[in-house]
Amino acid sequence: MVQKAHSLFKIVILMVIAVLTTNCNKKEEDEGGLPSSLLVTVTAIPKDTILITNANLKLNNGIYFFNSKPYSGYIKEMHAPDQVKCIFSFLNGQQQGLSLVYFVDGKLKESRSYKDGKSYGRHFGYWDNGNPRFDFTYVDDRREGLQKQWYESGGKYSFLTFKNDRENGMQNAWRENGKSYINYEARDGRRYGLQKSNLCYTLKDQKLKDKSK
Repeated sequence: MVQKAHSLFKIVILMVIAVLTTNCNKKEEDEGGLPSSLLVTVTAIPKDTILITNANLKLNNGIYFFNSKPYSGYIKEMHAPDQVKCIFSFLNGQQQGLSLVYFVDGKLKESRSYKDGKSYGRHFGYWDNGNPRFDFTYVDDRREGLQKQWYESGGKYSFLTFKNDRENGMQNAWRENGKSYINYEARDGRRYGLQKSNLCYTLKDQKLKDKSK
């Protein structure tokens, strides 16, 4: 049976939305921020919430169904019975609005925004020590604007600029010791400037380290 989100859960969601709204407003003041067109509305999503382990919840061709009907509401997964791991919002079976992921200690790990099942708006996340990990912007699953990543230590890793999912403008990346190893401008499919390494790798103390490890 679909259960209504309890009062505490509603309060948590409202607090998260308030924090995210404040951050977005501050970003708009400091860096221009996201245009209002990239903010996804969730007013049509009912407050019904089910666990991802619910036997009546099925995923078929990228659409979530509940009791054989496209699901609208919230789906959550738990670290423990009283500890939320992640919560996703859906409209007509597709992700719509924020998808939030939490560390075991309850701190926010990732926030990603979707519209009609596609990445749309701001995606950002943190390392478990609280330092920022990434801050991306998407429009219909395509990278748009400045895409930022940081090392766990807090140092900048890469600041890359995209237009319609293609490199466009200045591209910068740094070794973990802070030294620049990529600094070029992408223009009309060409690169002009410093290119010392492929971004599949990060560098620490001048040595290549596979990011997958």
